[in-house]
Amino acid sequence: MKLKTKLYFGFGAILFIIVILSANVYYTMNQQKDNMNAIVYENYERVKLIELLRNEINTTAREIRELLLMSDDIVIEEHIRAIQQSRVDTTELFAKLDVMPYSEPESKQIVSSLQDLSTAYFEVVSRAIQHTLEGNNQLGISELIDDNRGMRNQIVTGFDRLNEIEENAMNTALASIESDFRNTVIFLFSLFIVAAIIVTGITISVVRSITKSIYKVRDVITSVPGHINEDLPRIEAISKDEIGDIANAYNEMAHALEDYSKQEKDLKKYLENENWIKTTYAETMTKFQGLQNIERFGEMLISKVAASVEATYGTVYLKEEGELKQIAGYALSQNRKVGEGTFKIGEGLVGQCALDNKILKIDKLPVDYISVKSGLGESAPTSLVLLPIEIEDEVLGVLELAKFERFTSLQLKLLKQVSESSGAIINRIINHMQIEKLLTESQTLTEELQTQSEELQQQQEELRLTNEQLHEQYKTSDEKTKELEKIKKDLEEKNRGIELSSKYKSEFLANMSHELRTPLNSMLILSQILSENGEGNLTEKQIEYALTIHSSGSDLLDLINDILDLSKIESGKIDIYPEQVLLNDVKSFVERQFNPVARQKGLNFKITLAEDAPKIIFTDDQRLKQILKNLLSNAFKFTQKGSVELRLSKGREDVRSKIVFSVVDTGIGIPRSKQQDIFEAFFQGDGTTSRKYGGTGLGLSITRELSQLLGGYVTIESVEGRGSTFSLHIPDYYELSEIQQSVMEEVAATKENNVLIVESNQYPELEKIEAPVVNEEQNEAFEDRVVLVVDDDMRNVFALTTALEMQNMKVLFAENGREALEILNSDTSIDIVLMDIMMPEMDGYEAMKRIREVDEFQELPIIALTAKAMKSDKEKCIMAGASDYISKPVNMEQLLSLIKVWIYK
Repeated sequence: MKLKTKLYFGFGAILFIIVILSANVYYTMNQQKDNMNAIVYENYERVKLIELLRNEINTTAREIRELLLMSDDIVIEEHIRAIQQSRVDTTELFAKLDVMPYSEPESKQIVSSLQDLSTAYFEVVSRAIQHTLEGNNQLGISELIDDNRGMRNQIVTGFDRLNEIEENAMNTALASIESDFRNTVIFLFSLFIVAAIIVTGITISVVRSITKSIYKVRDVITSVPGHINEDLPRIEAISKDEIGDIANAYNEMAHALEDYSKQEKDLKKYLENENWIKTTYAETMTKFQGLQNIERFGEMLISKVAASVEATYGTVYLKEEGELKQIAGYALSQNRKVGEGTFKIGEGLVGQCALDNKILKIDKLPVDYISVKSGLGESAPTSLVLLPIEIEDEVLGVLELAKFERFTSLQLKLLKQVSESSGAIINRIINHMQIEKLLTESQTLTEELQTQSEELQQQQEELRLTNEQLHEQYKTSDEKTKELEKIKKDLEEKNRGIELSSKYKSEFLANMSHELRTPLNSMLILSQILSENGEGNLTEKQIEYALTIHSSGSDLLDLINDILDLSKIESGKIDIYPEQVLLNDVKSFVERQFNPVARQKGLNFKITLAEDAPKIIFTDDQRLKQILKNLLSNAFKFTQKGSVELRLSKGREDVRSKIVFSVVDTGIGIPRSKQQDIFEAFFQGDGTTSRKYGGTGLGLSITRELSQLLGGYVTIESVEGRGSTFSLHIPDYYELSEIQQSVMEEVAATKENNVLIVESNQYPELEKIEAPVVNEEQNEAFEDRVVLVVDDDMRNVFALTTALEMQNMKVLFAENGREALEILNSDTSIDIVLMDIMMPEMDGYEAMKRIREVDEFQELPIIALTAKAMKSDKEKCIMAGASDYISKPVNMEQLLSLIKVWIYK
């Protein structure tokens, strides 16, 4: 009998038993399902409806109670709607409960009774609502509680009884289901035991009939590992079933494996040879990386290749001016030195190899052809091979090798690959050497040209008289000029790359300024409003917290301005506006700024104006005050006790030193080793995380750059622990010589070509924002005025709305330009618009243009608000239709002043 027949018989019997068991289980599960459905869809559904009805009655009771206690008309209407909805829901639930089947007659009677009671209860509730609407809440309470108190108790008792009946019915059904389940389990367990006995018997019978033949096959297969290097064992025919087929298939497989093993050994040997070639080739080529000398390359090539193929003699020839010159050798005899052997193309075997561009191989050399010596003796090689070194069919040299045995095909294959790759390396080295030679010649020509240029500048008058000779020299230097033009083009290309990077940096700083100023605007305005404590509900500590937040935000604004100032200076885009500056005005400015600081720190502060000092000077007033403010701020920061003094004196005998402003302090001083480093951007004397004095390290760097823009310079004298003196030397702008003016313009032009354009907002001398003084007169000016705030940042909208509403203004807002147009078209009471620039969908520029296109909005005041600090921002806003412009963070006093001006203009 076939194994297939035996398995069909065994598994058929098992399948028959499984079908019987499955049918019984299916019947039992259907019965359980019907019983559970009865519980879930009848008893449980009725219990759920009863609970919902109970909740609706409780909801009605709670709502009517709250209704009777309320007096607000709006709240009363909400409770009445809730009661009416509860009555509708109760009616629907009773309708569902009424159509359901009941196992107990008592349940049907109770449901009918509860339905009548609920109807009567809602009639009482309706009368109580009517009393409430008539304003007689007490009568409604009396009727609901005193007269009909027992009605709601009857309803609750009825629901409890109905719930109890349904729960008892469910418990009875569950007990019946559990009993049926136990009986079913016992029956199935017995059936499974009988089926297991039958299946076990069938399985044992089939397995015994199969395993006997399988064991014979197994014994032969397990003996295979002992015959790995021998012929594999074979299986004798044992039966005519599937096991016999397996034995025949194994015998055929054993024969195929023996053939495959032989092929695998041949392939392994081939791969080993290929791997040796590739490894040796890679190692050889790696040695040549970075070589720039042709002789050194030849030495490394012949030594590495000879060792790889076990050659005992070798030379390398390089093609130069139509001849093959020996540049390196391996194991040369004493009478032959490197460089002496030279062959013409076609001369000897070396020349013939180069001429034919083919490999020459000789296996039987004469005994006296060449001798190779060692410390123990000497002998003559028997095999010789010559290989052309070429690139793109052009022969660059010849490689010659000899050895005692024949060159194998494997070694010849390696030599061919090396010679083919060596051509590219030789070509690279030769090109590099030519470039170095040309570079040296170019440098020599450049130096000569520079020397000639200096001579031309020194002898300008003489060259005018010898113009004809100069014309001749110009012809001879024409080639040098072309080289300079090429260098110029390279510099222009690099300059375009620098300009592109400058553009990216400009965009980055502008966007970063916008992102920082937008949240900073909200923080400063809201902290300012909190510190004013307009409603009087803040403690002194909370006011102090608000002032600290405002101060920190102002410090952050100063840091942003410092970074933008430094970038603007580096870009050469700060313009100098010289004007007549009175030193008395400068003195007054310094007193206003730093007298409060001196009093707060308990320092002695004085300003000394020398008699010989000029009273008026032409310079940029804003930049001068910015420098003095930086120097004095540093002096006060690093001085804990003693004094700070500003001295104004006459300058030195130097066109760049018309007047000297000296800041003298008794502070910590600066070590001599750091007196130059402190002028570098972001440098601090103490750079540790635990330093005593904070700051960004930008002030002195900005000061130095600004002083140079004014045509002057800054000097320092300091003793550590005793104090410092910073001196600002500036010229009279119109007294600068023409030469100095041209030098300054040249420097500015150079910077302009290499750095970005960053325009910071014209923050007035980096002063801190002061809280606006709110008074009754100002409030009356803004009384009932309507302002439209257009901004996509809700933080700014909230901050501006809070500040403007404190002025008794009515505030509307829109999140973008499109919404602003819709509001303006629908509301004609708007007096002024505050327009942000950077917004989605429609930005501020486009919105202002659209507004101005409408005739009735031609005179509507629009103030542009923006945090983006790009050059000509104000001009772009005015061109787009803005009436005025203010930058973020917004100074509320300045903004309120602008609003007042434009409302009454």
